[in-house]
Amino acid sequence: MIKNHKHSKSKEESGSIPSNGKEKQENLTQKDKYKLRAKNLLKQRKELPIYSAKDAIVKSIEKNKTVVVIGETGSGKTTQIPQFLLESGMVRNFGSAIAVTQPRRVAATSISKRVADEVGTKLGVKVGYGIRFDDCSSKYTKIKYLTDGMLLREVLSDPLLLKYKVVILDEAHERTLRTDILFGMLKDIQKKREELYHQQKAKRKSNKKKEFEYNQNLEEHSKKKPKVHTFFGENTELNNKESINVNGKHKTEDNDISKNGDISEKSKDLVETTEKDVEELKIIIMSATLDAEKFSKYFNDAPVLYISGRQFPVKIFYTNEPQSDYLDSAHITVMQIHLETNPNSGDILVFLSGQEEIESLEKLISESNNQIAPNSSSGTLIPAPIYAALPQHQQNKVFEKTPQNSRKVVLATNIAETSITIPGIRYVVDTGVHKVRGFDPRIGVESLLVNPISKSSSRQRSGRAGRMESGVCYRLYTEGDYDKLEEDDEPEIKRRQLTSVILTLKAAGIDDVLGFDYMDIPSKPAMKNALLELYSLEALDENGNLCELGRWMAEFPLDPIYSKVLYESQKYKCTSEALDLVAALSVETLFYNPINSRDQAAAAHKQFMSIDGDHWTVINLLRAYNEYRDNSTKVVIFDQVEEQDLVGTPENGNISKKSNENHRNEELDDQNSTKRHKKDNVTKNSQQKMEYWCHKHFVNYRNLTHVIKVRQQITKLCLRLGINPDVSCGDQTDDVLICLLSGFFYKCAMLQPDGTYRSLSGSQTVHIHPASSMFRKKAAAIVYDQLVFTNKLYAKGVSAIQPGWLSIAAPRLYGQKLI
Repeated sequence: MIKNHKHSKSKEESGSIPSNGKEKQENLTQKDKYKLRAKNLLKQRKELPIYSAKDAIVKSIEKNKTVVVIGETGSGKTTQIPQFLLESGMVRNFGSAIAVTQPRRVAATSISKRVADEVGTKLGVKVGYGIRFDDCSSKYTKIKYLTDGMLLREVLSDPLLLKYKVVILDEAHERTLRTDILFGMLKDIQKKREELYHQQKAKRKSNKKKEFEYNQNLEEHSKKKPKVHTFFGENTELNNKESINVNGKHKTEDNDISKNGDISEKSKDLVETTEKDVEELKIIIMSATLDAEKFSKYFNDAPVLYISGRQFPVKIFYTNEPQSDYLDSAHITVMQIHLETNPNSGDILVFLSGQEEIESLEKLISESNNQIAPNSSSGTLIPAPIYAALPQHQQNKVFEKTPQNSRKVVLATNIAETSITIPGIRYVVDTGVHKVRGFDPRIGVESLLVNPISKSSSRQRSGRAGRMESGVCYRLYTEGDYDKLEEDDEPEIKRRQLTSVILTLKAAGIDDVLGFDYMDIPSKPAMKNALLELYSLEALDENGNLCELGRWMAEFPLDPIYSKVLYESQKYKCTSEALDLVAALSVETLFYNPINSRDQAAAAHKQFMSIDGDHWTVINLLRAYNEYRDNSTKVVIFDQVEEQDLVGTPENGNISKKSNENHRNEELDDQNSTKRHKKDNVTKNSQQKMEYWCHKHFVNYRNLTHVIKVRQQITKLCLRLGINPDVSCGDQTDDVLICLLSGFFYKCAMLQPDGTYRSLSGSQTVHIHPASSMFRKKAAAIVYDQLVFTNKLYAKGVSAIQPGWLSIAAPRLYGQKLI
């Protein structure tokens, strides 16, 4: 099946591995434990290839406004360069920090944890992170890892990003939509801050000169005046032009200066303004693989620094023939590696396209693992998934050390290509695919497709196999197919829908979106489509200017269509239901259908199904979950116990105050320990009950808990903007669907005489996905969440609507005419 081909160089992004070591010194304070951990990690830091170039890197950044850093995987650039700048004193001033962007949430959280350990601080203090719906930072944070989308949102509240002295755009080669926008924004911000910096510098210099001249004139003026005395606060008038008031203020005939030398109101122009000092902005572009010349030219011929990484050989194997089912091929390859090699020889990393595939392969491996477990020589396989929607504590499992006589199988999306480093990986299984979100402006269809990766991504994946020693990469495609791959992935800005980007640019004060400084200019049809959609959403006026509603919508870290739904929910009095839908759309699906239990799953899902479609089905599911959680799971809240209740009356009235205090402290410690233990048990039991409920109803517990968390965060934003999140329409399905249409009017299709549906945008024939509750049902019109291409164009997340609702939901687009 697989043939040996050639060797390549292994690459690894060191330093981003979260430390899981536990300090055993119980007598140390928490602060001392952080310092000890940082001291222990310093040796590892010094072994990184980048550490020897520390001084040269800092000097280059200090000397230049922008620097492009090409650091091979394994060099340690992501974790070390921010620390180098912190240690150099570049951000010593209060309110001055370093921002490091990451294209994915998982990378931002895991890398920040590692760097916090290396710096010797609690996560969220000196080192923190910011991702959508979760900000773990403070006003004292000096290094903040955040997604590119979060930095874009910070531009809306701080147009000059004055809190950051340095902005590092990491993994720039991925060319995400938001990173490309940040390129142009940061160039403009850097220019404006440079101008303000020099203006302030010149003003300070001018003020000092004027102040010096003024003081000299004052000294000469004082010599000509008689000396003035004050007795017991009484005023002694010496002449009509000069006197001492009761507060001791020295008045001159020009009323310019006080006795203590303060400049008066009239001379305020001589004093330096109290506005915050503006520092010049440093921009660092980092990547493992990058078109350095193109980036250097875009950033005004910025210098390029090349940092070498560890070089370990990696054997590359290709398949002899194309694989019809790469998921099955990946399963076979994993088991083949495990059975034919020593389990202690290294862990396995499998690259897959998304969550659904990861969960499917995880189950297959677990089933195979149960069959081989009795064979002690083969050891145990430990599946460890990692993807964006996975809860943080479960993501951290991939970084844990693998026990003896066992092997970890990491199942990851392309996040593991460059964004994070997973220790112990020796074998890589590359399926050669990833999910790509695309948009065709001609027909107005956005899709999420599984596409072949690029040669650049393929090289990055193979490089993960040999961080500490030589490794092996199994490519589940032929050598000929590899040669046909594109060299690099197409930038998102040339294949994605631009509605969110245009709204962000407008909200940031950039009205000329067509003339914006793009690195790669998006197509005019895509720009036109985005502007038309924002106008239809009533975010822009007839002249393309941002409306008040558009500014309101930009407050939410959501797609504009979701923000519009939340806004309209106030009118239809269905905010609670709108929050359910918007949160639920943050995951692919809430239901799962095991291959061997499809009938049971269908029966379990049927109790949530709504005749109106999938959106009300989701609402029914969330209501049932909340009902069970609130009424069927008894959660005991252990309140704080008063001191007088914990400390009994001493039998001996002669007990000293100090002894009594010690006794009380011991009792309090015991009580607090008991309460914590009980609360932990209650929380654990509650979680187990909810997991059982989800298992019983074939509901994805991970996704459901993520939806609940997202809903809580959006609720906080609603409260801040004066929206009552508890307003519910009960069972008024029409109101909810009309409200949904106010944002989703582009995602509609009408029933045709032949029984098919034709989309209003692009006039494409669409079919209802078999997983939908509307499958094999007919409605005059439907609204859907997304279109997916397989052998047909399928609509997922479908609900039935009335054609007449469209003119109500989108009057600018459909007017008052009925479809």
